[in-house]
Amino acid sequence: MTSPETIAAEQTALTPSAESAAPAPTLRRVRIFGTGFGIAIAGANLEAVIVRSRPSASTVAASTVITGFSSRPAAEWGSELLRFLAAAGEPQLAATVVLPREEVIVRTVRLAGVAEKDIASAIELQLDTIHPWEDEPVEWAWWRVTPADVVIGVVRQSVLSHYETLFSEAGIPMAAATFSSAVIYAALRLRHGDAKRHYQQGAPPSFFCYLTPAPGRVEVYGESEARPCYSAGFTLAPERALAVARAELRIAPDQPALDLSHALPESRGVSPLAAAAALAASAPLLLRFANLLPAERRASHDRARYLLPVILGGLLVIGLLGVFVAFPLINEHRYNTDLTAEFNRLQQPALRVQSIDKQLASHRARIAALDEFRKRPQADLDLMNELVRLLPQQVWTSSIDISPDSVMLTGEADQAAPLLKLLDSSPLFEKSEFVTSVTRNGSVDQFRIKTMRRGRAGRSTP
Repeated sequence: MTSPETIAAEQTALTPSAESAAPAPTLRRVRIFGTGFGIAIAGANLEAVIVRSRPSASTVAASTVITGFSSRPAAEWGSELLRFLAAAGEPQLAATVVLPREEVIVRTVRLAGVAEKDIASAIELQLDTIHPWEDEPVEWAWWRVTPADVVIGVVRQSVLSHYETLFSEAGIPMAAATFSSAVIYAALRLRHGDAKRHYQQGAPPSFFCYLTPAPGRVEVYGESEARPCYSAGFTLAPERALAVARAELRIAPDQPALDLSHALPESRGVSPLAAAAALAASAPLLLRFANLLPAERRASHDRARYLLPVILGGLLVIGLLGVFVAFPLINEHRYNTDLTAEFNRLQQPALRVQSIDKQLASHRARIAALDEFRKRPQADLDLMNELVRLLPQQVWTSSIDISPDSVMLTGEADQAAPLLKLLDSSPLFEKSEFVTSVTRNGSVDQFRIKTMRRGRAGRSTP
């Protein structure tokens, strides 16, 4: 048997020192940021604690006890809690309420090989075997403690609705309704990850603590190889309750038990269970614990405390956007502006160059026309000589119209038809044809022939 005096001595010997607490990894520490408001229902009293958690440490900001709440009007004790929150500078906090241990059934179920997404369905299949309330409606929540073990908390809907109504009448919003083992498990891992809390060198791979939530009641929480998460409430004497718990955990009979307030240094001087709830709620980015309250009925925590990190994060995002988005856009705009200015500067000279090019082209065309005109008399004389040579003496012409690309012949001949072939045989003519039909006038043919000057098709008179 372990006497209360021995337990107290063991607690003093096993209290963790600042030097023995291993620091959390840096990346994990930066996610520890927030403020939690925990309420533990301890018999006829409400124990309330506010904890502020930061990467460096978690501190108790305020604590209070509301006595005799169950026999007082809800508005009365609710006003006390609201004044307590306002005095602590946290008027918008929603409460994480720890229900009495006797109202919640807690079981550890082995679900080896079940995927995370299928755990809820697996629990529903065996939910009726976990609680003794038969067909009475229940609410339940779970969390995984090992790859194969899941801890489940079950409460009757009537009990949960009673506390919801009570806190609603008091004007205290509820963010979570939970139970002791869920918040203790989460609070122990706030700074130490998933490792067991070892308070001295060579300590066994187990953890064992107790608390007294109400007179005549002892609640034990433990972790061991046999029971990864153990929670039980007793109405026995403390030494008897601890002996039963040691047997359930399969740990040595002489392994000491800690008071929960010594297991959680942040809870010294305040309610350890309310402090555990506040600790679990103070790091929403890091910790998840079993919440019996349905998601649609949970109140949100005030997010004003996250304003500074959000602003700093926003400034960082704006800076990154400036570097990777705005700066290239500004640089491109500046480049376009410079390019436009240079284009405008060179546009007038370019237009002058184009005008000069057009004038040069016109002058070249005129020069070519003049050269052509200069050469034309000689070419026409050569053409006339060729016609004199080609046409027989029997052919008489009344007119010869010479143009740059063709020659029009009008006259008479004994036979006009052979003249076309005769003209085309010359190196100066081609494509000869009658412009009008040949007419016979007595013994002669009257004709009008157009023949093209070879190599000059398409030319016009300048």
